[in-house]
Order: sequence, then C-alpha cells, then structure tokens
Amino acid sequence: MVGVQTKWNKVQISATIYPEHAKILEAILQGNYSKPIAHQSVSEILRRAIELYADYLGVQKIKELGGVG
Repeated sequence: MVGVQTKWNKVQISATIYPEHAKILEAILQGNYSKPIAHQSVSEILRRAIELYADYLGVQKIKELGGVG
C-alpha cells in the first residue's frame, strides 16, 4: 500500500487487494449485500473498515491522541 499527500490535506492510497475482496466491494456498492449500506464510495467503506479494525486493536481515538478528528 502506498499513500501520497494530495491537495486539501488528504492522502490518496493505492493498494493491491485480492480479487475476492474487490468482488465484495463491488457487491457493497451495487447494494447486493444482506445488510443496509450507508456508504456510496470505496473511500467511505475503507474509512469505516479502518475505524472498526482500530477499535478491534484497541487504538485510541485521534482526539485522544491529540490530533484532529
């Protein structure tokens, strides 16, 4: 995975994923998922996945670490 700083204080991430994960993302975006999905972009899906994984690992919230969030 590679991150590149872009305009507006954002980081663009390029990542290689397994084909089955790409199929899951596509199914989510097409609405072919058993649970309601509130996100309409891969960026939002990845953001939520990162948040859930951080919670699982016990990572402190950004505000608690003194950053923006």
